[in-house]
Amino acid sequence: MSARGGNPIRGRLNAWFLAAVDEGMHREYGARKTRLFGEIPPTVVELGPGTGANFRYYPRGTRVVAVEPNPMMHARLLAQARKRGVELDLRRAGAEGVDIESASTDLVVSTLVLCSVGDPERVIREVQRILRPGGRFAFLEHVAAPPGSRLRRWQEAIHRPWRWLGEGCHLTRDTAETLEAAGFASLEIERFVSGVPWAPFAPHVSGVAVR
Repeated sequence: MSARGGNPIRGRLNAWFLAAVDEGMHREYGARKTRLFGEIPPTVVELGPGTGANFRYYPRGTRVVAVEPNPMMHARLLAQARKRGVELDLRRAGAEGVDIESASTDLVVSTLVLCSVGDPERVIREVQRILRPGGRFAFLEHVAAPPGSRLRRWQEAIHRPWRWLGEGCHLTRDTAETLEAAGFASLEIERFVSGVPWAPFAPHVSGVAVR
């Protein structure tokens, strides 16, 4: 999960938190991410890599174009790149507008990021712009619980403080609907519940969209 940045105290806290839970997130998501990412091309564009949790899944020598707007994440991101042996091309930019050539990318990765961006539809359009025909967008995101459910009511009740603490993280986004409306050539989505079932971030979607 990558925060957008802005408040240095929250930014540092979130960077510390992501680093602290790295091993737990690997146990929770690791096998799923390996399946989603599939064959890794020489260059990967990753949106909101945070502190580099996904670098362990890329072969050593992979060039990672890391679109990470939160400067509080950068030191840990660089350290993780050195540890995992990936070549880091760090871009301090938001995912809504990336300085990458159109139709130039084989794989874009986004994990626990679309919850935090200001305009998810615009981000998806950027993904489609930079992907080559046949290029893949691998995603894993926490999403809104079903309308009317007890969990959805809890998400709505704590949404404002959660969003403040998480620097823009939304608990009630329907990311699957956004992806379905985007017009990819093909789209595979799986819904699953992660971690403690009653946690506000437990409902998830993951999958691969092909341009």
